[in-house]
Amino acid sequence: MNWSREYSQADLAFLIIFLLIYFIYFGRLYFISKKLKTSAASSSLKFFIRAIYLGLLGLALLGPNFGITEIEARSSSKDIYLAFDLSLSMNTNDVEPSRLDKAKSEMLNLIDQFKSDKIGIIVFNSDAFIYTPLTFDHENLKNNISSLKTNLLANSSTDFNAFFNLLIDKFGLDSKKNSQIKTCILITDGENFGGVNENLLDLTAKNGINLYILGVGTQMGGKIPTLNGFKKDKNGNEVISILDINQINQIAKKTKGEYFIINNQRNQINSLIGKLNQIKNSEQNINLQTVTYNKYVYFLLIALLFIVLDFMITVNVLKL
Repeated sequence: MNWSREYSQADLAFLIIFLLIYFIYFGRLYFISKKLKTSAASSSLKFFIRAIYLGLLGLALLGPNFGITEIEARSSSKDIYLAFDLSLSMNTNDVEPSRLDKAKSEMLNLIDQFKSDKIGIIVFNSDAFIYTPLTFDHENLKNNISSLKTNLLANSSTDFNAFFNLLIDKFGLDSKKNSQIKTCILITDGENFGGVNENLLDLTAKNGINLYILGVGTQMGGKIPTLNGFKKDKNGNEVISILDINQINQIAKKTKGEYFIINNQRNQINSLIGKLNQIKNSEQNINLQTVTYNKYVYFLLIALLFIVLDFMITVNVLKL
């Protein structure tokens, strides 16, 4: 069994507050029963019933997935990887609420425009990984995008070479039929503190990979939040992270791609969607797709039974 989502900080905060209030209620009930020299034991039945259905509701909220199967899918589509830069600078809030959160929001909307295409997720900073393989399961894809955080990978600066090595490995001429349309959206603020291997950029272009760079941030820049305030350099000065337009432009030129900018003042996401729509779909083919089944409804039904039971059973709060 696996889960489609995880609890957010707000979810956990409300859960903890509710449990505290609930335990205070039963503690007070127990205290009063002691004062009156009576028993509140009959109320424990209600407590356990409520604990069971609240637990089941909590599990349903996480989206439990059971079982894996393969289905035959006939497709005429594009393969699109969304590559997210998860370096610490993507937490900068010169774009509200942050660069990464803004990019996630835009990509969630973009996915809805390409329902017939296979989409996957790459995450990278100094290393690069496939976070979600190419899939038609866009709901699961959205859940995975929503869960992205910069602490998903070990804290480090951006290395575009790691990303391009992985992209070429997955999209190279030997790994796919030449007829398959290969597209990647690179989502980054452009900051890179090492050189970019031009051979990798040339291979990206030669392999026919359509690369679109989504630059997130501003050239005014902003501070990088950390747990202890803001990131500082070795001299103790607060680091200012800026959108590196020059770096993004150079990569786009070398790979024969294009770049687009999003921030609070400028949003070219519609232009990016227009470019993606201009790309022809690949020839129709048949693929076996691995899917999981979200069984949250069973947890909800069982919880509902316990809720009904809770309403039907009456107990004495204090037994005199």
